[in-house]
Amino acid sequence: MKIRSQSLYQRSRWLAKPMHSGAYRPWLIERGSLTARLQAKTKGFHVQALTVHNDLPCRDEAHLLGLVSHQHALLREVMLMDQQQPLVFAHSVLPHKSLRGVWRGLGRLGNRPLGAALFADPRVIRTPLQYKKISKHHALYMRAAKNLASLPPSLWARRSIFELNSAYKRQSIMVTEVFLPAVLGLN
Repeated sequence: MKIRSQSLYQRSRWLAKPMHSGAYRPWLIERGSLTARLQAKTKGFHVQALTVHNDLPCRDEAHLLGLVSHQHALLREVMLMDQQQPLVFAHSVLPHKSLRGVWRGLGRLGNRPLGAALFADPRVIRTPLQYKKISKHHALYMRAAKNLASLPPSLWARRSIFELNSAYKRQSIMVTEVFLPAVLGLN
């Protein structure tokens, strides 16, 4: 896996650094596979698929992926769990034009981790991470916190784009991870 350097997208107010993120910082800045780190820190790691459906991505997601307005993509949302404890909510945007070749099966992963497939391929390039502290009014917060017993005032999220240059030209998908309070117990 390579990291592609570029100036990040300023329009959506995501940050280039996780400023004032406190105990979440080590999790947010992790450059390797979050799946692999969680597997190493937990006893009962698994992926719980929540939804996979064809829909419009958020405007800033579509812009960053080069999708025209009103262009649908496959949206996948899962919870990364330790036994019955939710740790991370993951939201992925998979444009249909990217689900070809070696990425053909990414839309049918079910309870298998997306990260394992992405980090296993040395041809995949990852853009620098972007960070955002999301409040209770943010759509990702609402979906991530749906099954939490107590609601924190905000949650930290990070996102990046994974790219694969292949015979099908450039294929890109976006992965956003929202860190839930329980992940702090794994440090």
